[in-house]
Amino acid sequence: MGVNDSRTKAGPYVLVVDDEPIVLQSLQLILGHAGYTCAACSNGNTAIQALESGMPLRLAIVDLLLPDLTGEHVLTRARELRPELPLIAMSGFGARLSKSRESLPLDGFLTKPFVREELLELVQQVLGATAQEGS
Repeated sequence: MGVNDSRTKAGPYVLVVDDEPIVLQSLQLILGHAGYTCAACSNGNTAIQALESGMPLRLAIVDLLLPDLTGEHVLTRARELRPELPLIAMSGFGARLSKSRESLPLDGFLTKPFVREELLELVQQVLGATAQEGS
């Protein structure tokens, strides 16, 4: 199964990666309503294919627990393929998120379950910081 675009218009996209359909749909709905175009992946291999594709990405939000690869692997590969891409790790396991915070060069962390405002605030904060750096 390929990348699922939440809109038909061309990117830049926010890559969202989670194997739980309800979480993936929630991310797409929340971000879509806020004006972002999402590329949704339900596993790590598809996410890496999206990263390798040259798709215009503004941000990647990756769950740390995926069925085929670890989220850490996907995030590490994302950093190798696209060093400028802001990365947010997401997990329902606080200890795992803390470990990733120490070991991976990430721009943000999202603890599940999250509320709409929490997600949007973090995305705006991360994208705002990267936009300012580029100025």
